[in-house]
Amino acid sequence: MYNAKAVASNIRNARLFRNYSQDYLGYKLGISQNGYSKIELGQSEISLRRVVDIAAILEVDVNRLIQDPGAWTDIDAINRIPMVPKMLEVVCRITGMGFAAIARVTHDKWVACSVRDEINFGLKPGGELQLVSTICNEIRQSGKGIVIDHVAEDPKFAQHHTPLQYGFQSYISLPVVLKDGSFFGTLCSIDPKPAKVNNAETIGMFQLFAELIAVHLDGLGFYDSGSPAQRKAVEMAEKLIVAEASLKSVG
Repeated sequence: MYNAKAVASNIRNARLFRNYSQDYLGYKLGISQNGYSKIELGQSEISLRRVVDIAAILEVDVNRLIQDPGAWTDIDAINRIPMVPKMLEVVCRITGMGFAAIARVTHDKWVACSVRDEINFGLKPGGELQLVSTICNEIRQSGKGIVIDHVAEDPKFAQHHTPLQYGFQSYISLPVVLKDGSFFGTLCSIDPKPAKVNNAETIGMFQLFAELIAVHLDGLGFYDSGSPAQRKAVEMAEKLIVAEASLKSVG
């Protein structure tokens, strides 16, 4: 049995993420805006059939609406970082890899918070992978990044279950660690073809981006209440990182 209050919260968060209005959801469901509003407020009993219909409209897995609402908070936090789309674009351009993501990784979940998918891997924000099927779980346990140029030629990963399951040949993933030392997740990229990513420049770029993500996550309040000098310093760092990455892609 699912928690009705959690479902209502998840529906609201998913709707806001999609930037859909309550009027639109009501129209798609064939009910009034007021009737739909009662669903999000938890004032209306919601059947599993209705949850399935809403999940289809919002383009999310129905399990995401039934489970703990915490993941949507993480997704929203990542998507409040203005440079994330550009960051993932730069990652793909510099590495030549077709998939990049920021993932929330906990002791029992791997959830995509933001995604750039040029290879039709099929994950969208809010999408989940089985934690034990990911290399990110190993990174969570060790706190260290993993970089693979060519899986088939790597003695440690050639027979590893993760690339065998997901079909990638190149991989890079670095941890996103918050100021208090807690592990948020990873900045990662994969591709079905080999890629030259195990070098100081690419790893350094990932480290900078992972640190910048952590700064923003630590400082969503920092952005709201920090001094103008602090905000300007972070904004300048963002511009410098993207500019440097862009120059490398041209070179």
